[in-house]
Amino acid sequence: MLVALALGFTLQTAQGQPWSLAGVLGKERVLIVSNPPAAYLAGVRRQDAELQVRDLRVVALLPPGDARLNGPAALMLTLLADPGGKVGAQYGRAALIGKDTGIKAHYQTFPALNTVAALVDTMPMRRQEQRVRGR
Repeated sequence: MLVALALGFTLQTAQGQPWSLAGVLGKERVLIVSNPPAAYLAGVRRQDAELQVRDLRVVALLPPGDARLNGPAALMLTLLADPGGKVGAQYGRAALIGKDTGIKAHYQTFPALNTVAALVDTMPMRRQEQRVRGR
């Protein structure tokens, strides 16, 4: 079985700082969501602690100048400007990348975070982390 690997990219934060996917690959799991609604981002912020436990970063790709880029900070949420939606087009509506840099799932709609967490919890690396960390 062939596993698709994540395509690297570097985009700008609302503050104009570069952010690169390569900087987190292998260290965190990444859920990339393209142009999610504000309510979805609010849900991510509310579940920040659960994301931290799973080393799961949500990367929201938004149009440049979008007001959502300046939303409240959360440790495991990264908001990036995606000019022309080019990076989002590579990943679709949403995609989950594992710590092994493989794409674990593609979603046609914005996935509920508990659904993503359940998938993450079945991954061998996550099971190992649970044994080592006890959580």
